[in-house]
Amino acid sequence: MDRASLEVRKGEIFTLLGPSGCGKTTTLRLVAGLERPDAGEITLRGRVVASVPRRVFVAPNRRNLGMVFQSYAIWPHMSVFEHVAYPLSLRGLGGAAIRDRVERVLELVGLAGMEARAATLLSGGQMQRLALCRALVYEPDLLLLDEPFSNLDAKLREQMRLELRLLQRRLGVTVLFVTHDQIEALGLSDRIAVMHAGRVEQVGPPQSLYERPVSAFVRDFLGTTAILRGRVGSVGTGGVSVAMSGALAGRTLAGRSASPAPLAPGAEVHVAIRPEDIEVDGAGMDGNALPGVIDTLLFVGDRYEARVALGDEQRLVLLLPRARQWKEGQPVSLAFPREAVSVWPA
Repeated sequence: MDRASLEVRKGEIFTLLGPSGCGKTTTLRLVAGLERPDAGEITLRGRVVASVPRRVFVAPNRRNLGMVFQSYAIWPHMSVFEHVAYPLSLRGLGGAAIRDRVERVLELVGLAGMEARAATLLSGGQMQRLALCRALVYEPDLLLLDEPFSNLDAKLREQMRLELRLLQRRLGVTVLFVTHDQIEALGLSDRIAVMHAGRVEQVGPPQSLYERPVSAFVRDFLGTTAILRGRVGSVGTGGVSVAMSGALAGRTLAGRSASPAPLAPGAEVHVAIRPEDIEVDGAGMDGNALPGVIDTLLFVGDRYEARVALGDEQRLVLLLPRARQWKEGQPVSLAFPREAVSVWPA
């Protein structure tokens, strides 16, 4: 980690998002106490649990954290009840209190009535719920989730994301979530920290990061971005005008500057826009448009997937509505709404 500073608010789902090797799991392990920091400190609800300058390190079992790993850590010799009861018995709770808590949390996740079943006979989704139960049953101050859906198929992942969100809202538990899956992060999180090479690139609500990325890495990592090349024509209070390059020479597009420093006329830049913001056969949006030709068209049920050629060099993949008729070789006009266009240094 490179001088990262993060704060997780009570009752939120805070996600560490990034590619493999960016430091997100290391950060989670530092919070859990499974790794010792080389510098800085970690506090939990105002209590210092790790501090290099103060020489403080609280053991993982004394931090009151719940954790769900990728593997779920389901033991073959234990029943469903025994799995969930285990952390309570370690904390010295009595039999009646254990049974009450276990039954309550199993009811919450839809596993009521399965107490006596061998845990290894559960389905993948049920095992994931069981791991959540075991982490939640002692009411942790913070729930740590390390890629918890990675072993599930796509349909079950979608279902479990929704169930986790509903459960988190019902319980009000604070969650620190680690994933490389942008769909999981965007759909589940209250706030996201996008990480890259041990650094935190940007922190904010999902929609803010998606619509207003502060770096090219965040822009390209979250979702799909269409990028065109050009040179700055003029800069004004209303935005930046860009003269397009290559086969689009002679055309211009206008948008907002995404550069922290002023863009100079003549500078090489990238014009970026989310493909879903491009209006096909639009009215031109005050001339902010480019001509194209559909060179490949795929019917995928609820929509068409089209590859649109802009000259001989540039191709954009766009989603087109099924309600209209499209065909390969058809000329189209691509309108670029100014508020959706960002201009970046090349």
